Amino acid sequence: MKAQIEIRRMEERDLGTAADLVLRLKRLNEEFDSVFEVAEDAREKIEEMLARFASDRENHLVMVAESGGKVVGIVFVTVVDRSFYSPKEEARIVDFYIMPEFRRKGIGKMLIERVTRELNEKGVRFVTAEFPSHNLIALNFYRGIGFREILSVYGKPIEED
Repeated sequence: MKAQIEIRRMEERDLGTAADLVLRLKRLNEEFDSVFEVAEDAREKIEEMLARFASDRENHLVMVAESGGKVVGIVFVTVVDRSFYSPKEEARIVDFYIMPEFRRKGIGKMLIERVTRELNEKGVRFVTAEFPSHNLIALNFYRGIGFREILSVYGKPIEED
């Protein structure tokens, strides 16, 4: 029998597991480029960030996917101002992670559909996603659900003198 998946807002009881999932994502990002080197105190900072942002429902949305009482996926969205453009607000998917054993089962798509429904109810009409350039799995996932490339961000470390 297939386990039921529940998509819901993250709750305080989910903080530890949710922080672990985001940390796994950050460590995965580290494999794509050394600019994403994970700080020693990352786990603590992630938990603080999630707690703060989960309580700020005006500008942030943190959703989880739960299977059999276990949080198996997370998406973190922040709403940013686009004053010079229309629509004026952009919902940016900043962190999005599904446990490996739960991938390719439609959970990611379910999370994004729920996020877009919640955003639509808030009047937000534009959503973007950010992820490392070399993450082809993320690239193909987002393209597969209708996203397209709209911006390129380049970076370089500044060497100390």
